[in-house]
Amino acid sequence: MKACFILALCSASALAADPWVMSTATNPAVLAVAPDVHSVHTDGQYVYIESAGLSLHSFGALEANQYDAPLGPRALTFRIPRNPRPATGAHLSTPLGIVGVFVTGVPIYNPIGTISYRDQNLWHQDAVKSSQIAPSPLLAALTSHPERHSPIIGFALDGYPIYGPFGEGRPMKSSYQLRAITRRNTLPDGTLLTPGQEGPDVGPQFPLGTFAEDYEYVPGSGDLDEFNGRVVDGTYAYFMTANAWPYLIGPRYYGEATLSSPARVTSYRYSGVELYTDVKEIHAGEPVQLTFSFKARFLEKVHQQPIHLVVVSKDLEDFDHIHPEPVPGDSLSVTHTFAHAGEYTLYADYTAPGAGPAIAHFTLFVKPGREIASAPPHDSGVRVTFSPERAIRAGEDIPITFKLSDSSGLEPWLGAWAHIMIVSRDRQTFIHAHPLEQPEVTQHVHTPQSFGRAPSTIRTVVGFNNPGLYKLWFQFQNQGEIVTVPFEFKVARALPVDPGLNRPAKDAIPVKVSAQGFEPSRLLIPANQPTQLAFTRSDAQNCASEVLLPELGIRKPLPPGQTVLIDLPASPAGELHFACGMGMFRGVLLVTDGKSTIRARRRSPVEDDRASR
Repeated sequence: MKACFILALCSASALAADPWVMSTATNPAVLAVAPDVHSVHTDGQYVYIESAGLSLHSFGALEANQYDAPLGPRALTFRIPRNPRPATGAHLSTPLGIVGVFVTGVPIYNPIGTISYRDQNLWHQDAVKSSQIAPSPLLAALTSHPERHSPIIGFALDGYPIYGPFGEGRPMKSSYQLRAITRRNTLPDGTLLTPGQEGPDVGPQFPLGTFAEDYEYVPGSGDLDEFNGRVVDGTYAYFMTANAWPYLIGPRYYGEATLSSPARVTSYRYSGVELYTDVKEIHAGEPVQLTFSFKARFLEKVHQQPIHLVVVSKDLEDFDHIHPEPVPGDSLSVTHTFAHAGEYTLYADYTAPGAGPAIAHFTLFVKPGREIASAPPHDSGVRVTFSPERAIRAGEDIPITFKLSDSSGLEPWLGAWAHIMIVSRDRQTFIHAHPLEQPEVTQHVHTPQSFGRAPSTIRTVVGFNNPGLYKLWFQFQNQGEIVTVPFEFKVARALPVDPGLNRPAKDAIPVKVSAQGFEPSRLLIPANQPTQLAFTRSDAQNCASEVLLPELGIRKPLPPGQTVLIDLPASPAGELHFACGMGMFRGVLLVTDGKSTIRARRRSPVEDDRASR
């Protein structure tokens, strides 16, 4: 039997009557790395358990920071409430990483791993299954006496105990079940994902149970509730469900978990996104914690980050590109110091499950304080030339070239050779653009990869809806340093567009293309019949300068404000894909004969390449 979590790494002494298994080491140097609990103390409200866990041992995919090997002996302190109580409001999600502690002082990790399919942060690997831990004496001991009630093997961070697998003379059964799905295009809560957010089809390479999102809670199907526990002898407790999801603690805590959540003193809202600060007033030169809360627990990672936060002052002189990190409470937070007093605009660039790219705008007012003098620009020794290929005019796609005087130190940063941020003088327009890389790629790259030789010329295409003055920040990484080079330019008025260019053919299937992507992004078309699609791009301010159907070898320009007709040949039942030229927007054509469902999903060439890695 496969061990549950890291129980395989605990000693059988965990079954002792005393809840905490204390270390027998006395030498301070040995104690620093010794297994079992080093000390237990209380302040009346909490019990504090100190241990080294298993010291230098890496728990791989179970750890939230599994990419970083420990630099020295661990020094862990677990704070457990002495008098746990049920949550009175929303139940807090268990964070990625540590969610509790075994009685041996070994941390209990969330089975939702930080490794996700294509690193998109949507389909999370079941870290228990992927760890391939060998069977343990402890697990054998816990399952050898089914007639007995299992002992306490640990505590969750909300204070409630965790028992072994048996209660009331029988094994406790989880109420989570594998979903009856063959395609991973929805989340357990019913959210329909965009085509680019779908997980791999269920099959030999990715069987059901590969990802945490493969499971759903079915009330009454087992002995335990959605938190993976039940009331025992008048108190609530979690149970180990051996090899059944969620193994120990559910996706959310039953009780009030006193985790280190950021303070929420002042709040701002924008279209369903909430921004909290930990102070009532923001002052220049003083750090402030900026915390963002979304309706979704996990945001899609785009260019390796769930949020790209850009902070710009009213005069466009102060600029920062930063990335909030996950914190308890399904939020993302970052500490930032505003250099000067005045008005600032924050642009939170994010993509929620089932939705296209979105930008939340917030205006903050910073009061005078300890002003920070502007540091001179970092001299990387690299000179950058900004070269539009023609006059910059609203309503048009403008190819822009950035030439680097020396690219020998250029390194990929956040999944691209460069990032281009553009803000209008009135700060009503924000654009986050990327280089035109690998034109044959139909899936936008989110993960680190081999980019090949560093280019000395970086190209992109941008469009503007309105004329006026704009400022651009060209950012790249040179020998480990982030270099930001600003440019200012003017956008001229748009030329008039012939209304006839925006009229789709009578029988063509219409597809609107906007900053939110393709609408609709899924189309059902008949098999073995030619079909015509009419792609209408609403404006210049999105990345869909062209439309691409890779399986059919079709690539056509998609000018702003115009409709482009694409004739599809008769195709057998199956699946075809379409995307904008940069791969940020993706859609799917379900080709059906009307007699049977599509049995197999045809991968795009890029998906095939990634699946083989």
